[in-house]
Order: sequence, then C-alpha cells, then structure tokens
Amino acid sequence: MSGRLAGYAAEIERYLRGGSGVKREDLDDDKSATSARREAGEFQPMKSYERTGGGGRLGQGQAGSTQGGRRNAPRSSPGGTGGGSVSSGAAKSATAAATSSAPIMVYGATLAGFRPEEEEEDWKRRGGGGGRGAGRPSGTGRAARVAYQARAVAARAGYAAGAQPAVFKVMPNPPSTKEAAARLLNYIGKREDEKGEKHDIEIFDEDGQVLATGGARKTFLEKFCETFEPPLENTNFLEVRFELAGEVTDAALSEALNKAFGGKAFIYAQDGQAVQVYAHTDERAGPLAKALAGGRENSRSKALDKIEARLFEAMGAAGVVAKAEVTAAVSREPKAKYFLQKFIRTNKDVRTANDEPIRGARNPAKAAASVYEQWRPQFSGRERRNAYHLLFSAKAGTDANAVMAAARAVMDERAPGYKFVLAHHKDTKHVHIHAMVQARSADGERLKFYKPDLAAWRETFAEKARENGIAMVATRRMDHATTRPFTKEHAGAYSRAQSDPRYQVSAKTIERVEAKRQRLLDGQSLVVNGDAIAAAWQKTVTTMRTAGIVGQALTAAESIGNNFLQFRRDRTGEGQPGPAAGRGADQSGQKSFLSHPGMRELNALIGDLNMAQTPLEMRRQMARVNQALDNMRETLPPAHQGQFEQYREEVNDKMHDRLARLQFERQQQRRGGGSGEPIPEREARGRALPTRDDPSQPEQPSTGTEQEMRAKQKDAKKQKAQQAEEQDRKTQRSNDNDYER
Repeated sequence: MSGRLAGYAAEIERYLRGGSGVKREDLDDDKSATSARREAGEFQPMKSYERTGGGGRLGQGQAGSTQGGRRNAPRSSPGGTGGGSVSSGAAKSATAAATSSAPIMVYGATLAGFRPEEEEEDWKRRGGGGGRGAGRPSGTGRAARVAYQARAVAARAGYAAGAQPAVFKVMPNPPSTKEAAARLLNYIGKREDEKGEKHDIEIFDEDGQVLATGGARKTFLEKFCETFEPPLENTNFLEVRFELAGEVTDAALSEALNKAFGGKAFIYAQDGQAVQVYAHTDERAGPLAKALAGGRENSRSKALDKIEARLFEAMGAAGVVAKAEVTAAVSREPKAKYFLQKFIRTNKDVRTANDEPIRGARNPAKAAASVYEQWRPQFSGRERRNAYHLLFSAKAGTDANAVMAAARAVMDERAPGYKFVLAHHKDTKHVHIHAMVQARSADGERLKFYKPDLAAWRETFAEKARENGIAMVATRRMDHATTRPFTKEHAGAYSRAQSDPRYQVSAKTIERVEAKRQRLLDGQSLVVNGDAIAAAWQKTVTTMRTAGIVGQALTAAESIGNNFLQFRRDRTGEGQPGPAAGRGADQSGQKSFLSHPGMRELNALIGDLNMAQTPLEMRRQMARVNQALDNMRETLPPAHQGQFEQYREEVNDKMHDRLARLQFERQQQRRGGGSGEPIPEREARGRALPTRDDPSQPEQPSTGTEQEMRAKQKDAKKQKAQQAEEQDRKTQRSNDNDYER
C-alpha cells in the first residue's frame, strides 16, 4: 500500500509542483506578473469580477476577511533594510502586484463564484434544516458557517493553482518568567554571521520602532513583563506512615527521610517502630485523595502503590528498611494548614527535616502557621503562561519584507493592545518571522490559542499575505491528506539517533519525521475520511467551473480530487480502476484483492476502529477485523496472497498503534484522576494482545516451551519499547495541546 500511496502523492505533486501543473516556485517571482497577465485570459468572468471589486454573491470583504474585522487602527509598518522599516510604498506596490498573481485571482474568482444558497440546500439535505433547538443554528451561525465554507473552497482552489499554504505556529515552552522572556528576546534578536559570531539583528516592537540598542531592548523588556503573573503555588501535601523493620538511630532515620522525600519540606514523629510524616510533594494530591476515599481496591490506587514503592526503595537505599503507606493527601491551602495543625496536635515530639523539635507545639495553631510560612518559599510550582512565542513561515524565495508586513498586520488585528516584537531570521531557507507577544494585555485580557483561534490566525495570515502580493491560502492538513508535521524535538531526537547508534528513538517518531520529509500521504486518513476529502475537492471543482475558471488550475483541482476518489474506490472495491493507473489490478491485468466483495465489509470494520474508546473495545474490534481478513484469505487466489499479506500487515500495524494510544490515554487518565477503570477492562488486563507475527490468532496463547519463549520475547520487546518511549518523553517534551498544525 505504501507504493500505491506514493504513486498517488507523485501524481498530485506533478500537478502542484511541476510537469503539466503550475510550478509554485515561479508564482511569487517578480517576473510572474507578466505571465500571470497572460494566464488571466483563462478566467472568463474576470472582467466582471474586477468591475464588482471581487464581491459577487459572497464578496471577499464578507467571507475572505477575518471574523470580527479590524479591532484597532493600523499601526506604522516595520521598516526595511536601510532605516529599519518596510516602506509604505513597497507595501502598496506589493498589494498592487497581488492583483496580477494567478493563484490570488483564482482564489478571488472562486470566492466570488461560491453560491451560499446551494450550500444552504446541501446543508438541509444532510439533515441540518429540520427540528428545533440545537439542531437549527441561528442566522449568525449559518452566516459564519457559509463564510467558512466559502473560504475553504477558495483556499483549495488557490492551492491547486499554486498558492503556498499558510504556516503559523505557536512554539512550545513559552516564556513564563522575566528571565525566560529575556532569553527568548536574545534568541529572536541575535543571529550568527558567516564566521559563526552572533550579532544583533533588527527587532520591531508593536509601534514599528526598531530596538537597535541594548538599552532599548532592556526598556522594552521591563514594560513587556509588567503584565507577568507570579507562578502558581504548589500546595500539595501527603501524610505517610512508615513501619520500621528494625531499630534505627535518630540520625539515620532523619537522613533516610530527607533522601526519600528529595529535599522537600516535611515534619515527622516517631512512636516505637511507627513513623508518621507530613510532607510537601510534587504529586497531584487531589486525585490521590479521591483514590484514598474510594478504597485501596479502586483502580486509582495504582498511583498510591507507585508512591509507596518509591518511598520504600529510597528508604532502603539509605539503609533503613521501612514499609510505607500513604494515609492522607490534601491539595488546597486551607486543608493543608488544618492537616498540619492536626498532625502537630495528635503526635508527640514532632521534629522538622533538620531533626529539630517544633517550637511552640503547646499551641498547635500558632506552631502550624509558623511552620507553614517557613515552608512557603518552597511552594513555587507550575508557572503561568505569561507570553507566547509565535512563528510565521513562508516558502523559500518569498519576499521577506512582504512576509514581515503580513505578520505585522496579523499582530495588529489579532492582538491589539498587546506588546510584541517581530524579527526576521535569515539563516534558514524558508522565510521565518519570529514573534514574542504578551499573553495578557495591560487591560487584563488574555490571549488564547485554542484550535479555532489557530485557524483564525492562519486565515488572517493568508489574507494579509495576499494583500502584500504573496500567493498564500489557509488550507487544512486534511485537504491534502498529508501526514502530521513533526516538532523540533522530534527532529532533534531523529538526528541524534542517526549519528549515535546508542541513542534510542521510538519507531513512531522515525516514521513521523520520514513521512513528512518524503511528503507522503496519510493512508489512514484517506481510508477513514477519503469520501469527505474527495467530496470537498469535487465541490471545489464545481465552484471553480461556476466561476468560469478553466485551464491548469481547474485541471490540477480535478486531478487531486480524482486521485483521492480513486484511492477510496480501490480500498472499498467500488468501480473499475483507471486504465492508466492500473491501481485495482495486478501486473497480469487481473483484478486484485481490493476488488473482492468482502472489502466493503472489511473497510466498514476498519472505519469502526476509530469508535473504540477503551483498549478492551479496541481488542474486540481488532478480533473482528482479523476474522474478516481470515475469511478473505480463504477465498483469494494464490496470485493475490502476497499482496494481501502485505496489506494485512499494514492494517495490523495501524490497529496496534491505535491500541497503544488508547492504552497510553487510559494511563494518563488514571494519573490525572479520571474516571475509574471499568470492571471488564480490569478483567481483560491480563489477556494476551494480538501479536504482529500471527494476527489471525489474536487471543489463543501457545503452550509449553513455545509459550515461554514467546513470553520472554514479548517482555524483551515491551521493555525496549518502554525505554524508547521514556527517552522520547525526556527529549521531545512539547506543548500538550499540539499547537502545530
């Protein structure tokens, strides 16, 4: 299947990057203005479109602009190379050149040719027009949905004509302290020259001024950090009971407790062989308290078991054998103070981590307040998000001044009232504009980046880029069925593994990096969403025809949609394969196993895999898929067995990957205090998983020596995978919301 996917990707790229299609590398060149005018004859309604200002039924001013419009007056533009700012004349000339760019013309004509009434009828046919309440959106909701659909269709048309996709990212590890903001400002404002020496580059603030000196940057940083909030306090505490296995001296016990709690603040009291400890912890005490309330038989008690095992090992390493038991956990300051007071009141001879007695123990309330205030400086916990590190990117060869002007316009529109800086890094092939912006304005309004916000920022970036003469559109990853992008941490781990064989990286990370670099299509997305992707491109082609667009742009859009549709037909066994591609047949011209009648049922089962929400449900779905594969294998001719086994192996790889994700998510839910594990899942925990060596026998264990060998091999593979995943987590820590798109 990987070869077939590569063939589809090659055909699509042939239209988009060369061959009979439009070459993207030539679209943003200054010389493209002449060729664009020559190609303008292909757009039949272009004259009427220009006379109406691109309005049409749903004009660019309505659907092409960002929701909410401009929220503030435009500021002065950052400057060019000489005086440190991009001149307004250059921006105007770039805007004028945008009208002669073929992809931008295709975008505008398609947007004008979009018919909202047809979209409304289609929405009603799909069940959106009937019923009351939540099933019927308001007029504002329908208008927003139609505008979104119009922009999406126009973006696909512009992409087919050769426009580059807009790339906007919120970088991981944002600065949350003044020191971190200073480091990021230094990174943004310094680059290495050819000799490897760092030097200052131009940085523009929100007013378009160049921060040319160290004093100017220091002054800006002081004002920038005025809205920073202090880190949240960590007020999580545990009460632990130790049972000593033998006699231990006071000095040895104090030393062992300090090593066990890793330097955290604590007090303790000894009564014979029992030792009570009240300690500060980095663990989340809220879920632990729920686990204690639910009883030790609750599935959440695994977190308690891990803490107790860790304390037991740490005490043993210090020379003290003591069984540990967590007896209480609190997470809020009032309760933490109350439990501290109760501990001092109910235990005798309470001592601190320095093995000194508690002062004023006769008055537990005052003693607890004094101890708590002494501990408070150690409560620094999770840092607040006080700033963001943003990245605007364009392909190599794009006018950097135009990209800078577009990024500046985006910041003016999407983040009014927030202080920010912008800088262009010229040491990469692509055009990279880095920005650092406050997360909270002087008025107290917070800047957020949820998925809808990311989409809005990307659309605004594409809009401002078009206004500055750059052929850019805001498409979705699903429009191209491309694989997920990788992060900087993924790339670093991958490169290190290539140069150092001792460094282990998971196969999933390697696959993710290589698939993106090779521009492979995402086969799983095509299997699950192939119909929707093909339908979206067919709708784009229809709208382009309605707008009168012909020529290479229309041919490219048709090619993309037909390739996606052909792939879906091959996988489901519907229709006859094209004679040129020969995708549904083997080398002898006979139909392959993809045309088998059982493929329809099999693809339905594969599609149902995404509905599994627990590992147990996933195992059951995997068993059904493998049973369907068994039934197909028995009815296939010998000539198709080889291709079928390869297909089966790929299907099982994907199923195992999803099973691993579900298991990881379930583990995270347990750590985070999620809902309890269902009883059937606990009963099935020990059941053997389907092995990749023999996917047709998912849950039939072997016996005797063979079973022991397989068990050992399985344990070795599992341990190796865990080591690789742990190494990945240490080196590839990124933003949990996966801001990269």
